[in-house]
Parts: sequence; structure tokens; C-alpha cells
Amino acid sequence: MTTERVLVTGATGFTGGHLCERLARDGHSIRAVARQPDNCSDLRRWGVEVVPGDLRDPASLEKAIQG
Repeated sequence: MTTERVLVTGATGFTGGHLCERLARDGHSIRAVARQPDNCSDLRRWGVEVVPGDLRDPASLEKAIQG
């Protein structure tokens, strides 16, 4: 199976969190955008790379995409 690199927004919410968990179990490389990256220990436990960003700030999203 080929794994993909995935950028997830909303990863700290219910749906996004479950999506990250499933993608991690399937072996994907995940980067999650979070307004408060220090509060994302669950995501990090699954191997998710958490980067600071906000959907209302296009520059932060550009950084997350380029990473």
C-alpha cells in the first residue's frame, strides 16, 4: 500500500481527530494545522506533526503546506 502525506485542518475537533487517528493507523504521514499547537498531545502520540496555523491566516497555511 502506498502512503500519502496529508495536511489536516480541524484536527483538534471530533471529526478531524478521528481522521488523524485513522490515517496514522494506515501509515500515512500527517501534518495538522492547529491554532494552539501546544495543546495537541493526542495528535503527537499518533505521530502527527502539528504546525501552528489558522484558516483565517493565509500566510500560516502557506507555511503549513510548504513545511
